[in-house]
Amino acid sequence: MTQFSSDKTLITKENAYPILKAFAKEYKKQNGTSVPVELVIVGGGSILLNYGFREATQDFDIMVQSMGMIKNISYRIADLYNLPDNWLNTDFMRTASYSDKLREVSKHFCSFNNGSLEFRTVNGEYLIAMKMVSAREYRNDISDVVGILIYMKNESEDFSMDRIDHAIDFLYGKRENVIKEEVYDKVKEYTKRSVAELEKEYDVLTQMEKQTKQELIDINEKYQGVVKEESIDKVIEGLRRRKGR
Repeated sequence: MTQFSSDKTLITKENAYPILKAFAKEYKKQNGTSVPVELVIVGGGSILLNYGFREATQDFDIMVQSMGMIKNISYRIADLYNLPDNWLNTDFMRTASYSDKLREVSKHFCSFNNGSLEFRTVNGEYLIAMKMVSAREYRNDISDVVGILIYMKNESEDFSMDRIDHAIDFLYGKRENVIKEEVYDKVKEYTKRSVAELEKEYDVLTQMEKQTKQELIDINEKYQGVVKEESIDKVIEGLRRRKGR
C-alpha cells in the first residue's frame, strides 16, 4: 500500500547536508577511503539540493552500483535523524523514469572522505524529462517541472522546448513511448510562458497536488487497501468525475 503520511523527520534544506556528511562519516568507519562509492541523487532530493522552491522531501532517490554495500549505513543514519528506513533508496530504478544514461548527465554536488565518496545530482532539462515521465498528480511532479522552468528561464532568456526534447531523446528515445501526450503538450505550453505566469501556475499546481494527495489519504483511511500504486490513476479519475473536473 502506498504510504502518504509518516511521523518520521523530513529531509530539509537545513538538515540535508548534515545527513549526507553523517552518512559519509559512517561509510568511512566501515570502508575507510579505499572503497570509492558514487551516489547519484535524482527526483525531489535533487530539487531540494539544487533549487530554492522545495523545502523538504521524504527521501532521496539514488543510483548506486550496489545498495547492499550502503544499506546498513543508511539504517544507522535513519535511526540517528529519525528518518524512514528507506530514506535512501533505489526504488525509482524500477520505474519508467529510470534510464541508465542518467549517470552521464549527472553533475558533481559534493564529496567527502578525501573524494572517495561522491554525491552527484541530475537537474535541469534531464530532471524535467524524468518528471514528465512520472507525472503523478498526487506528488509534486508537474509543479516541480514548473519550478525548474522558472529557474532555467531566469538563467537563460532563450530557453526553449528544444533542450527538453533533446533530454527526452537522450534518456528515453522516442518520447511517445514514455510520456503522455497531454503532459508533453502542457510542458511545451509552459515553456512559452513568462516567469511571472509560471509563478502563478506553480501556486495553483501545488495546491491541486496537495488537495489530491489529501483526498487519497482520506480514501485510503476509509477504504483500506483501495489506494495502491496500480490503482491510483483510476482512483484519481473517479475523484475527477465526482467533482466534474
